Amino acid sequence: MAHHKAFDLHCDSVSSLMDGKDLRQKVPGVHIDLPRLKEGGVGLQVFAAYVPPETGADKAFAYAKERLEAIAAFAGSGDPLVAVENAAELKAGMTLGKIGIMKAVENGLAIENSLEKLEQLRRWKVRIMTLVHSQHMSWVQSCTGTYGFEGSANVSYDPENGRGGGLGSFGEQVVDAMNDLGIIPDLSHASENAFWDVIRRSKKPVIASHSCAYGICAAARNLKDDQLRALGDSGAVVGVNFFSAFLSEPFRKVHENEKNSGAASGAGSVQVPQSIIADHIDYMVRLAGEDCVALGSDFDGIPATPAGVNGCDFFPVLEEELRARGYTEKRIEKIYSLNFLRVLEQWD
Repeated sequence: MAHHKAFDLHCDSVSSLMDGKDLRQKVPGVHIDLPRLKEGGVGLQVFAAYVPPETGADKAFAYAKERLEAIAAFAGSGDPLVAVENAAELKAGMTLGKIGIMKAVENGLAIENSLEKLEQLRRWKVRIMTLVHSQHMSWVQSCTGTYGFEGSANVSYDPENGRGGGLGSFGEQVVDAMNDLGIIPDLSHASENAFWDVIRRSKKPVIASHSCAYGICAAARNLKDDQLRALGDSGAVVGVNFFSAFLSEPFRKVHENEKNSGAASGAGSVQVPQSIIADHIDYMVRLAGEDCVALGSDFDGIPATPAGVNGCDFFPVLEEELRARGYTEKRIEKIYSLNFLRVLEQWD
């Protein structure tokens, strides 16, 4: 049986490009390279230009630019890769058997509190921006952030006019501008307050590009049941993350103990079966509906994956797992590509 094309809404493989790795060849130790993209039947790979929270306040924009240029160079390196900016280009490329590469930015720190710099990102063909990463900023809360830390470009979240929500008044301006420019707000990493503020503020459906279900694994990064329902109700899309600590509650507990204590406590000994990814898909489909769920592996940005999940060549295996669970071909196609394609068309 022919496999469905997979759209993966988030990877951190720009780190491989910045390390000088030739991702057109098979590269040991990475999750994404061209041979694996072909083997996995990938139709779209979103590459995120990740900006670490500790990047200097005046260096974040340049940091993002350098990574966006690396993504553009990879996308333009020849067949079957093609840079895609919108749904029409994506569909045209797929008709020709090409693999679309789309640009995203991970962490609104990149815009350095400037709507002009946000506009420049759009001119560089960025279509998605994760509003915040692992630390609060002055205008948006993170789901994991402390109130700033020494040497950070971030400052204590202090919503103007005593709002007390997750999105300050400049954050509201950012979301409004993203709606006008056609940059999809990505709510992965956002606090619950920020999540609800953006859901209310955005005129078009947003995404959570790489998040899992809190009801299965209580990681701070995961989405609670009411959040999943709200995403479904608003026509939004959530991409399931493949990180073991967001998928498996036993693994999460050991992993977080290791992080907090600074000592290895045996996370590697906790078995995480690959079927757990389909468990999260099942859970999200039940709560948010089959039109809401997508793929957002977080490949090359995660230190641990379930057994046998070694890269993007895993997508056909996951497809067979869903088929074995009784998923129709139409439902699989929605999860693999059509749900995000619909949202993208609404933003074009």
